[in-house]
Amino acid sequence: MKKSMPFASWFYFILLFTFVFAGISHVPVVYAESKTILVEGVARVGENETEVNAKERAWQDAQRKALEEAGVIIASATTVRNYKLVEDWIQTVALAKMQSKLIAEHRSFEDNEIVFRIDLECKVNTEDIDLLNEQLRKLTAPGEPKDNPAGPGAGQLPGHAVQYVKDFLLPDGSKYTGSLVNGQPDGKGAECYPDGGRYDGEFRRGLRQGSGTMVWPNGDRYTGHWLNDFRSGLGEFVNSQGKEQKGRWLNDVFFGD
Repeated sequence: MKKSMPFASWFYFILLFTFVFAGISHVPVVYAESKTILVEGVARVGENETEVNAKERAWQDAQRKALEEAGVIIASATTVRNYKLVEDWIQTVALAKMQSKLIAEHRSFEDNEIVFRIDLECKVNTEDIDLLNEQLRKLTAPGEPKDNPAGPGAGQLPGHAVQYVKDFLLPDGSKYTGSLVNGQPDGKGAECYPDGGRYDGEFRRGLRQGSGTMVWPNGDRYTGHWLNDFRSGLGEFVNSQGKEQKGRWLNDVFFGD
């Protein structure tokens, strides 16, 4: 004969089930927050450049602006000297961490130049912002100087890895005055080139990087930020005829305001 469960047992079973179900139903569910950003990228067709390349740069400029607006610190008047950021990194991040949708595309002539403007709708997961900034921090963190490719001690001053020099002759014939690390300009200094040009500003491992002013032999002048020996960030260029270009630069190409 099958025995039935006592009433007290049923009561405790139902009570336990009620508490368990109530607890599960109140477990908070966390959803990733996606931030939608509308941006415009601008690029002018440079010398020896195709319109396709300029359009790609306009797209990349829009993605850069979206990442910056989302909270990723990339390049500005105060941070470009601290971040060794290259175009490949932006493209990788844009593909892996951001959804981009083309809204509009414009092609126009401004000051006798072809200009592309790309309007994008970008979606960025806000949970990725801290991770991306951490990647940038690690990418630009000071490290040990690279080994000198010419061999140990080549181009170095005896007994010192860091030294202040005056009119130090570099392999390309330039004369350098300033901070030197392992035979390379590193820190603040001035470099006079064989063609008569001169750069005064910041260096990193032999390259112009940070804030600085470059004056070319023909009188052209650029004052602003540099990255990996290229004008990148905010800067102002004035040619020998007095024409000005003031705003954002990337890899020696002027982007605009």
